[in-house]
Amino acid sequence: MDRKNPSAPSCAQVSPARTLIAAGIIRRTPEPSDLAVATQLARCVLASDNPVAVRESLRILLRAVEQDAVRRSVDAQFPTIAAFLAEEDGQ
Repeated sequence: MDRKNPSAPSCAQVSPARTLIAAGIIRRTPEPSDLAVATQLARCVLASDNPVAVRESLRILLRAVEQDAVRRSVDAQFPTIAAFLAEEDGQ
């Protein structure tokens, strides 16, 4: 089913990245986390023969893991703030 309306402006078109919830309300699909992106990058580079690319990928992955651990720790210490931020992000 084509969800495009040729008479509507391009900014009003529904795309895979945007979901029409009700008239006038559009919810964007959440972006993948830094950890998910870093993991995907590491998997792609793992097959590489380039040691610099592998090292850089590992650095990015470790940084994302550390950021995720800090976020979880803060969420555990401040659940009210964590719930508010999750609601704001649409999670």
